[in-house]
Amino acid sequence: MGEIKVTIYERVKLGNDWTRVGVEVPEGRRRDGRLLLKDVRHGKFELSWYEKRRKKWQKVTNPNDEKQLPLLSHALQQADDKSWFLNNRHRNIADPTVAAAGRKKLADEIPPFLEAKSGCKKTVSAHRLALTEFQGWATQQKEGRGIRFVDEITKPLLRKFFNYLVDGDEENDGPENTPFTAAHKIMKVNSFYRAVFHLEAGKGVITKKDYKRELKSNKVPEIFSKQEVEAMFAVMDEDEHLIFSTLYDAGLRKREWMHLEDSDLIFHELKPGVFNCEIRVESKPDYKYQTKTGSSRNVGVSKELMDRLLRRKATKRTSRLLFGTSLGKPDYHVWDRLKAIAKRAGLDPTTVWVHKWRATAATNWLRSKELGGKGWDIGYVRQQLGHEDMKSIEHYIAIVSNEQRALREHAAKIQSDESAKNAASAEKRRIATAPETVIKVPEGGVVANGVQWS
Repeated sequence: MGEIKVTIYERVKLGNDWTRVGVEVPEGRRRDGRLLLKDVRHGKFELSWYEKRRKKWQKVTNPNDEKQLPLLSHALQQADDKSWFLNNRHRNIADPTVAAAGRKKLADEIPPFLEAKSGCKKTVSAHRLALTEFQGWATQQKEGRGIRFVDEITKPLLRKFFNYLVDGDEENDGPENTPFTAAHKIMKVNSFYRAVFHLEAGKGVITKKDYKRELKSNKVPEIFSKQEVEAMFAVMDEDEHLIFSTLYDAGLRKREWMHLEDSDLIFHELKPGVFNCEIRVESKPDYKYQTKTGSSRNVGVSKELMDRLLRRKATKRTSRLLFGTSLGKPDYHVWDRLKAIAKRAGLDPTTVWVHKWRATAATNWLRSKELGGKGWDIGYVRQQLGHEDMKSIEHYIAIVSNEQRALREHAAKIQSDESAKNAASAEKRRIATAPETVIKVPEGGVVANGVQWS
């Protein structure tokens, strides 16, 4: 079924008869979006559209005073609202053109909320960012969203927005926030909802209990432990093992992995037994995909992983994508697979997300060889990750610094224990080799503490 179009008509009197004439939509607008003065006029406007080949009509009303004739701007707005409603009825939504006049639009309520927001500049800025991101995402005409009114904000919608903030969606990576940051943005959207409907603190679409775990302060990124990594790889099938080995070994973002093609594999033998193995990460215009920074980079990987990727490249597939779907399109369901893997491994599925592999890889690259890591230079790690500055990897360095401190403390404790053990052993040897002292006492003496005294 095609899109339903709504047309504006005006009832005018020609001679002694009333008739309807089509209204042309004015092209010129003022900077604030309002009509130019020449187009500001009242009229008897009506909306028209077709349903099941029958023409329908609806009178345009003045939202400020039903007794007054509506303005052309009212007709334009109601035509837009009616078109949106007719094309979204499958979502069981209310018709904004006939609903109560008090229904609040998202676009109308956000500006005054931000203007009235008090507090430090950082607090206001954080609310502005959260609501701007939410509005931009939630109002897109996509499955499960495309909202226009504040009362359409629901708990499932906010959970979906949370997932987008952390791991992106089918169109882009999203901000790649940590769960901690994403949860705070969700709470700011809920704060906006409460303010619009004058609800008490603790009320709204969600409560802090819904994001209790995520709201726990964690200034450093979460990573998988060695035990968690081993547990997940142990229950993966061959295909899953290659997918997450690639994400882990190369430290790729989800959409970088999704758009890997045959030609992105770089494999050269520099000299007998020495190989250069890299993955090229670049934008793919054919899939309307652009890298996060807009630039390209080469990521070094192990020969073992490259051999597996080359074997996959040699298999018959429906497109050039290394990890495409059966239809040859990018696979958007890797997070669903990861959560299923976590469940099989006995882990909490809510504690895993795709970007966590990247954080784990970065930490392992910086980790010293003494702790089982790569011990790579900070500059090289930044290049591998595709970050534009060192500041972006400071939180990974913090993790490694804490591990190094623990290692030093452990080594110092072992050295201290060893020194104490050596001192005790030396004392025992001294006592064992000391000459026996014999004290002669006259007959009739007494024995005290094993020695005979007179």
